[in-house]
Amino acid sequence: MDISKMAAEIVAARKSGVQTMMDLPDPAPTMDDAMAIQAEVYAQFNTPLIGWKVGATNEAAQQGFKIDGPFYGPMAESAVMASGGDLAKSPCVAACEPEYAFKMARDYPAQGEAINAETAADAVETVHIAIEVIGRTIGNPDYANGIGVAMDFGGNVAFVVGPEIANWQDQDLTNAPVDSKVDGEVVASGNGEPVMGDPINSLVWMAQTLAANGKQFKAGEWVSTGTCTAPVPAAAGTTYTATFGDFGDVSVNFT
Repeated sequence: MDISKMAAEIVAARKSGVQTMMDLPDPAPTMDDAMAIQAEVYAQFNTPLIGWKVGATNEAAQQGFKIDGPFYGPMAESAVMASGGDLAKSPCVAACEPEYAFKMARDYPAQGEAINAETAADAVETVHIAIEVIGRTIGNPDYANGIGVAMDFGGNVAFVVGPEIANWQDQDLTNAPVDSKVDGEVVASGNGEPVMGDPINSLVWMAQTLAANGKQFKAGEWVSTGTCTAPVPAAAGTTYTATFGDFGDVSVNFT
């Protein structure tokens, strides 16, 4: 398969907002192929990295994507939005996910540092409520699985940053209620349990995955840890709001 050509098609679709009907090679890409394509996509996109998203953080999502574990993708600086901002609804924009996002205070893990919930929490500067807007730049249904999404920025379209959670280590991110709303109406509810049982576990998994590839989080990077409710379809002319109990609201308007 021509990784450079496949990556160029994905980049062109992302920049235009028009999905590509990219042919499926024979044999079909494996997850290793997908990660090689993802790296080439990001290299060709040529934009600063601001962090990482984690997807398919529970068994139900993994079954839906026909994969046996989570996946991840890079988040581009150009995709960061403030809460209440406007985003054009193109064919590449599919849905919204309410997520907890960690901002790293330092490079992690340090050389020889153990990777676990305690050291990960120590490396965090702040935790915010957030929205990940997800979508696919590849229209071919053959790619509507975890492998196809992984190669395509991990499905990340935009990252909407909401308020900081004060004293986050004293809060129950697993059980705090989360509501997804469209124009003020609750359409889905959940909590942090689908995010590997606790959002900090998603951060640990991402750190372990990076370390296995000779990488680490850098100070200032974000990690969007996985959705707390079922994804909510995006529709032009609507406002999606995620309400995280007492932690506040974060929203995005689709135009």
